[in-house]
Amino acid sequence: MTTIIVIENITPQVAVEFSQDQGPQGGQGVTGSTGPTGPTGSTGATGATGPTGLTGPTGPTGTTGATGVTGDTGPTGPTGTTGATGVTGATGPTGPTGDTGATGATGPAGATGVTGATGPTGPVGATGTTGVTGATGPAGATGPQGVTGPQGVTGDIGPTGVIGATGPAGATGPTGPVGATGATGPTGATGADGGGANFYDYKVKTTSTSGDPGNTHLIYNNATQISATQINVSHIDNDGFDIDIFLALIKQNDTLIIQDNNTSDNFQKWTVSATPTLQTGYVQIPVTFVTSGGTGTTNFSNNQNVIFVIFSAGIVGPTGATGPIGATGATGPQGVTGNAGATGATGPTGPIGATGPQGVTGDVGPTGVIGASGPIGATGPVGATGPIGATGPAGTDGVTGPTGPTGPTGATGSNATALPDILMLGGM
Repeated sequence: MTTIIVIENITPQVAVEFSQDQGPQGGQGVTGSTGPTGPTGSTGATGATGPTGLTGPTGPTGTTGATGVTGDTGPTGPTGTTGATGVTGATGPTGPTGDTGATGATGPAGATGVTGATGPTGPVGATGTTGVTGATGPAGATGPQGVTGPQGVTGDIGPTGVIGATGPAGATGPTGPVGATGATGPTGATGADGGGANFYDYKVKTTSTSGDPGNTHLIYNNATQISATQINVSHIDNDGFDIDIFLALIKQNDTLIIQDNNTSDNFQKWTVSATPTLQTGYVQIPVTFVTSGGTGTTNFSNNQNVIFVIFSAGIVGPTGATGPIGATGATGPQGVTGNAGATGATGPTGPIGATGPQGVTGDVGPTGVIGASGPIGATGPVGATGPIGATGPAGTDGVTGPTGPTGPTGATGSNATALPDILMLGGM
């Protein structure tokens, strides 16, 4: 079989032919002395490879000699300086390969000469026969059991599951009745009313609901007058008097009446609901509406003349001591406690630690030799059969006579079929 490979990536293209035919191999030629190396010529084109000769038989393998003593390794010399790399010349075309000549004898070391042609390889000697395989030795005794490796680390225990919420507490039993409250002590006597009422002339202003009402005026903080919660009163009344000292005496629980100065049926009645606040030029009076009549209910008109009446409330006497509080009734029974909540799920178990290494197994001990099977005993001879009695005359069936005794069984003879078994055991 011949293979041809075409190399396309070079110019000119080269076709190389390989043959698998084996030609004869010549003997090893004498190696000539190495001459000086000549200049490298242009590489010629590669010639066709000749057929390969047949491989001769392999010779017997010689005995391996003893290994010589390895000498000491000498010290490594210093590495020389690497010279500069020369310019690479252009590669010439590959020339044809010449015949390989015989190798000359190795001469003394000197300048490298021209390499001689390689001679043909001699035939390979025949392969020697394989020696007989030696008998297998007995199996060794079983070694002791290896030490068991240490126990792996036990994995961490998983976290404990969350404890379920405690069930709601049972309802608390009803509280026992409260003991009767002791009688309240008598209320102290009410003090006498304060001095008589005072009144002052003013004008109503309906164009404003907050801030300074202006001299001689009073205003409401709501356009619907009886819905007001505060009345602002100037400290200069309609007569031109500064009554600031009297306005400062107004206190919580005093009564105020605003009345048309010509008709008493037109009025509004108020109670002071908190301590008034004095401002520059006027006072802010918190009030609670009590009752009204006539135009006092439907609103006084703007700049209507009214009288502003102040009734001071008398001082209330001290309240009498409160009677003792009765005993507290018995507390009702405790309600039933609710059921405890379910216990949370147990957390997962941690991973099991790695198992320690297995101890070394000892060698298997030798198997004992199987003993030889003993011979099977010979079989005794078969006893002779007794004679048959004469047949009586035909007639009525007579009484059957007793069966005669059985003759003794002879010794069993040798068993010829056992030999193959013995042979089989011997071949195991």
